[in-house]
Parts: sequence; structure tokens; C-alpha cells
Amino acid sequence: MGNANNATINKKELESLVLSINTKVGEYIQSLKHQSSEEILNGSIQEAQKIINQILPIENEFRKMDNCHSSFLSILNNSASTKTEENTQLNNEKGDLAKLDLSEMDFTPSETYRVPILKALIYLGGNAKLTDVVSFIGKEMKNKFKTADHEKGTNGFEKLWIEMINREKELMINEKLISEDTKSEQWEIIQNGIDFLAQHAK
Repeated sequence: MGNANNATINKKELESLVLSINTKVGEYIQSLKHQSSEEILNGSIQEAQKIINQILPIENEFRKMDNCHSSFLSILNNSASTKTEENTQLNNEKGDLAKLDLSEMDFTPSETYRVPILKALIYLGGNAKLTDVVSFIGKEMKNKFKTADHEKGTNGFEKLWIEMINREKELMINEKLISEDTKSEQWEIIQNGIDFLAQHAK
């Protein structure tokens, strides 16, 4: 009984401590992301990059700590869970992207989105989900889309241009310009991507 009571107490103390740390670190990260966004709006990509370089290591360690916390609680509750089915579905969707016939369509090729993706990630504080990246690029390229870009894509993509962004993301991951956390679905710019943006941003 004594061990069980201690485990309950420790769990409560852990929850309280992690909540306090999460709040403080989250507020600090958000303040840095706001600074980065302001630099982007002011046209200073290099200053934004410096801030992103501060954010990424902190956020990576923060994410590791949060994952460890979740695993620890899962062990205490004897309720480990998996995402095998979800990951299988995601992999199947990635494989199906090649089925779209683009041979006679006037569309914006996926490589056109490379710099906008990197700019979006910088603007959004170093990492973001597809929906946030799409929102940023949609505004930036509003008057640059071609006729077929607004056609329906495959695998549930509402627009072809959104699918092209997702295709380019896969290439960028392979080239180690960005990374993706499949659990949180967050895309993250890494140092090679920062360097690429500095060389190619207009």
C-alpha cells in the first residue's frame, strides 16, 4: 500500500511540476516566435534566422521532455498506446501521391514552393503544421497561382497547390532541409534549410 500511495503522490507532484515548466517554457518560446515574426515582417530574414536558432534547440529539448513525461505517466497508468494504424495510413497516402497525371495541366511545380515553405517556417517560429504553412503560402502567392493549381488534388487534398507543397516537403526532408515529427505532424526547419533560405531568398 505504501508504494502505491507514494506513486500517487509522485504522479501528482510530477503533473504540477511539468505543468509549471511547460507554461514558463511555452511563454518564452512564444515570445521568441513573436520576435521572429516581427523580423520577417520587417524584411530582416537574417535576424529572424538568429532568433530561430535560439528557439529550435530549446523546443527540441522541450519536446523530448514532454514525450518522457507522457511515457512515464503511461507506465504509471498501465495504458501504453500506439499509432501503428495511423502511421500506416499516412505512409499509404504518401505512396499514392504519384498517381496524379500532371502531363497536360498548367500548374506550379512543387520546387517553386521550396523557398516559400522555408519562409513560412521561419515566420511561424521554426515549426508548424501543413495547415499553417498553407495559410502563409496562400497569402504570399495569392496572385501567382496558375490555372490548374486550384484543381482538386489526390488523397483528400482540397487543392493541387496544397498537394504540391506536401510533395516538396517530402523532398526537403530527404535533402535534410526540414524535418517532420509524424506524431505531432509538425514540420521543422533545420540548419541546412536556414542556410538554403539565406542563399535563395529574394
